[in-house]
Amino acid sequence: MNKTLVNYKGLYGDHQHPLLPNFIHYEALETRSKMYDWEINQHLHTDLYQIFIISSGEGVLVSEQHEIELNAPCIITIPSHTLHGFTFQPSVCGEVITFSESFLESLFKNSPSVLLELNHLKHLSFEKEPTVFGNILLLKNQIIRELYEENLEKQTVLQSLFHVFFISLYRFSLSLKNPIAPSDNRTLRYFQNFQKSIRRSLQESKPIHEYAKELNITTVHLNRICRSLVQKSALQIVHEHLINEAKKYLLNTTYTISEVSYFLNFKDPAYFTRLFKKTTGVSPSEFRKN
Repeated sequence: MNKTLVNYKGLYGDHQHPLLPNFIHYEALETRSKMYDWEINQHLHTDLYQIFIISSGEGVLVSEQHEIELNAPCIITIPSHTLHGFTFQPSVCGEVITFSESFLESLFKNSPSVLLELNHLKHLSFEKEPTVFGNILLLKNQIIRELYEENLEKQTVLQSLFHVFFISLYRFSLSLKNPIAPSDNRTLRYFQNFQKSIRRSLQESKPIHEYAKELNITTVHLNRICRSLVQKSALQIVHEHLINEAKKYLLNTTYTISEVSYFLNFKDPAYFTRLFKKTTGVSPSEFRKN
């Protein structure tokens, strides 16, 4: 176990400077997985969004303490700051597309409901929908051709193709569950900006009224937005982010529980332990042990 959380600003195994806002990278799944003997340890990426497309073979996705069996055909979407790792069978065949988070945000700046749905780790299985998977692969192939060819208006075409590609994933994702409650764009933007603000301020203590002030709305309005979208209060969402961050450090570093609590700006480790147990059902030490 490492002393610090494994956090890549670039691709897995790369320790490089922050990438350009319109960064896009494509490679075969086998390329990097084989290099690491088909074991990708849990890690997270800063400001990068990844799509794993598995056409054949099997694997296991690991995120925190959860394991998800992967059977082709399937697609996994991994937003930035999401802890994840993989174990693949050597026979696996697939592809990985990586791009900057800002690229996705620019695509859907006028469609926050799409952005909200896409910004979750998802495992989309197409075992019962091979036609849908085939259509998505056709879009993916067009994207890859455009990436490697030097054509006029290349960036515009890529944006258009990615837009349709993600809308296809969005529609399929919603078909698997009940869609989120209808909300206007302004409400969704407030919620997304609130989430971003939480991520930026995880290591500083900030009361809810300050988050609301940043958004130029009242605390009551912020709570109403959170409850309408995710049925939680603003404080619950802040606590959820803090506990998720704590889980990453408990599982992947050798920081003591007190160090983790201070790192996340809990002045009292006992309060951190109580909040952790209230949220997860187990204490931080039990969570790490299990």
